[in-house]
Formats: sequence, C-alpha cells, structure tokens
Amino acid sequence: MENKDGSLLSAASTVAPATLQRPGHKLRSGVAVVERAALTATEGDLSPPQPAPGGEESAVPNQFTGPSFRTRRERFRFDGHKMIYHLDRVAAWQRGERFAPIHIDMGLTKFCNTACIYCYAVVQNMSRGAMIEREALLRFIEDSGRVGVRSIGFIGDGEPTLNPAVYDAAVLARTVGVDISMATNGLLLDMERAHDCLRNMTWIRFNLSAGSTEGFRRVHQSKGDNFTLLQEKIRALVAMRKQYGYACTLGLQMVLIPENFDQILLEAELGAALGVDYLVIKQCSDSEYGELGVDYSLYAQAEADLKKAEALSTADYVVQVKWNKINAAAETALYQEGIRKYDICYGTPFLSQLSGNGDVYPCGPFYGKKRFLMGNIQQQSYYDIVMGDRYWAVHEDIRTWVDVHKDCAIGCRQDYLNKFLWDLKNPPEHVNFI
Repeated sequence: MENKDGSLLSAASTVAPATLQRPGHKLRSGVAVVERAALTATEGDLSPPQPAPGGEESAVPNQFTGPSFRTRRERFRFDGHKMIYHLDRVAAWQRGERFAPIHIDMGLTKFCNTACIYCYAVVQNMSRGAMIEREALLRFIEDSGRVGVRSIGFIGDGEPTLNPAVYDAAVLARTVGVDISMATNGLLLDMERAHDCLRNMTWIRFNLSAGSTEGFRRVHQSKGDNFTLLQEKIRALVAMRKQYGYACTLGLQMVLIPENFDQILLEAELGAALGVDYLVIKQCSDSEYGELGVDYSLYAQAEADLKKAEALSTADYVVQVKWNKINAAAETALYQEGIRKYDICYGTPFLSQLSGNGDVYPCGPFYGKKRFLMGNIQQQSYYDIVMGDRYWAVHEDIRTWVDVHKDCAIGCRQDYLNKFLWDLKNPPEHVNFI
C-alpha cells in the first residue's frame, strides 16, 4: 500500500477511505488496511515466539492482541446428547434395521419412601408394593447384554433401592457388558452392599433438591432426620470410593421448582462439603396435561443464584445448570405452547423406558397407555420384545400419528436426540458446502 509519492504507508496509519487507491473496493470505515508485506518478521510470524539473544522471549508473541482463552474440557454433559458416539446405531436406523436401544431408563418398583412435591411419578399410576421380580430382572439384564443395550439407568417411576435385587442386577450387568447407573433418594441404600454398587455402577446420583433440614422437609416431605442420614451415607460412599479406588461417579441432582429457589446456594455448598463430583440443577418436567402446574416463566427469578452456584465449581466439583431447558420459557413459542424444533419423534428406538412393574414403553409419559405398551419383561424375553413386530409397530405408530407439539410432555428425555435425528432426516440443500 503506497502513498501518492510511492512510499509505503505505515501499518499504524489511519487513512480516510477516500484517499485509498483500491479500485472496485470501498472500505466501510476509516480503519487502515494493514499491509502484511510491511510487517517485520516478528510481527508477522504466527509460530511460537523464539528467545531473544539475551535469553528472553520476544515481546510480540503474535500479530494479534486481546485476551487469551482456553476452552475447558467438558467433564459431564448433562444438557445435551451423546449420539455422535453411537453412529453405528444411527446408521442401522437409517438403513431401517431393527436394533437395541443404546440406553434404557427403567424403574425397579412403582412406589417410593418419600413424597417429593415435584415428582413426575404421581401421574404414572403408582402401585404400592409393585416391583420387578428378581428372576425377571436378572433375565432382563442378560437379555440386554445379548441384544446390545449399552447402558441402563435404574431411574424410573419408583425408588430403585426398594427392590432388593438392585444390587445383584448391578453385579450381573458388569459381567454382560452393560453400563449401569442409579438415581436414588439414598435413604434406604444398603451400605452392606455399597462395595457392589461402587465397584459395578458407572455412577450413582442422589435425588436431593434441598440444602437444609427445613428445605428437605418441605420439598421431599420427609423427616429432618433423613436429611442427616442421607449426608452420612454419601460421605461414607465418598470415603469408601477413595479408599478402594473405585471409579464410580457420585453426584447430586436438584429439580428446580419455585419452592426450592432458596435452597440453590445451600445445596451447591453442601455438595462441595460432601465431596461429590457434581451437582446438576434441572428443570421440573411437567406432563403433557400440565398436571404438576409448573410455571416455567418463574425460572428467570432464580437466574442470579443459579449463576452463583455454578461459580462454586472447582477442578474436582462441577455445578452445572441445564440452561437449555431452564431458559426454554424465554424462547418464543418453544415449550411455552409445546412447539418443538422438530415434527416427528425419532428418538424412542435409541432411548427406551421400562416401568417398575416390567412394562416396556417407548417413553415415560406413555406409561399406562395400552396403545404404546410393547411387552412386559416379567412375561417375555426382552430380546424377543425388541426383535418382535409389536415393539417396532409402536415406534412406527409414534412416528406416524403422535403430534409432538400437542401430545408430548414438556422437556422429554428424547428431546435432544430428536433435534439431532430430525436434522439427519431433513438435510438442507448443498450439504457438501459445510
């Protein structure tokens, strides 16, 4: 870049656009165009800085200025999906083949020892005393390994530790190559079987939505002594894991409702004191009929405390808010009126759900609806269910007739999967121009 007399313009010069001789190009501002050829070797070199003759590094490490930043590795992914790591199943789906779900959420019982005021299970036809029998459960675990299920979460309509077979199921799952996890209120966890849990489970998550005795009573409708008992058990598990070198992740989950906004920071601090790996704070998922009465617009009132809670994260303790769903109420009509970013539910073959009585369903909100009942593991082999016509006919029924904008629950388990799969099924033009 030259002056009219032929001399080079300084790289730091500020020249009005009208004085620049660049035919066919009009600058949008008065900022000078840097002449790269005029830069010194040090200024233009993007390679690592070389030591100066005196042994000190160059004062100009690269040609740009501004803050340096390094993206922190995501230790846990609570607010998204991991389908990219299972592209073999995605390819089978695209070919129209029959395949096992990658993951199953399942109840082991249909009753509980607490009465959490946000509990979705109250709309799932709970039956006191109903559970999956031991032999049926162990047969299901074996079938899951045989058919290719990769993980099972004992996360369902009832409290899993009320089923005494939960521990043997975890031990067996490891031998057949299925990852096992459990979400529990923890109060009835058999500490004599704690080694079996820590040795064989990938993670254990304690459903705790309060950080004080008073909040525990109010939100979980359980006596204050149980709050102390739960803390004792969690501390014991943390110590045992450290002593024996178990890899099992231990975490807390807080279901956010207006009644526990005052407990956010208390629980975040409690999680750090207990020595768990994480606290995840999630939305309360209402039913398709709004039976829990969740007002998602109220979440905005908790934003400041949620950010303060996340700021308590350290290298060893993660506090993470599911912002994508917590903030859903602010997204135009998305979720406010049930409108999704996809029209068809494709996710159910990849993530299945089982009720605590053994019934197999495509997703939890359909529990008790015979139209979507795929079978029962106490009456049939799970392998036969997955490979049978009824199982795939229900999936097709969902794809064909279920209106996800009207018929489905808010914040469903397959939501993230469906966004991913919808994009695969509905590509834009010119996909090679990435």
